[in-house]
Amino acid sequence: MNSRRTKMQIYIDILKNLQRSNGRMRKTHIVYKANLTHSRLKEYLDFLISKEFIEEKYIEDETFFVITEKGIKFLSDIDKLRKISDAFGIPL
Repeated sequence: MNSRRTKMQIYIDILKNLQRSNGRMRKTHIVYKANLTHSRLKEYLDFLISKEFIEEKYIEDETFFVITEKGIKFLSDIDKLRKISDAFGIPL
């Protein structure tokens, strides 16, 4: 079995970690929590920003990434989809 995460799994990991940490994190913390390199993280953050799931905010001269309402709704919908797929025995 392939143990590599899909892009979708990485997007979900980033969003869930943001949600768990009061909705915002610094880039370095996301790197550690999502188990990514800084260079790989940029690709994922750019995508999530372009889809308006997260925002980049500057607070007291520090850069934070903040989950949006759209990002929270996406996680909620993914959880619903997972429950349905589990009920039918179909892995996502």
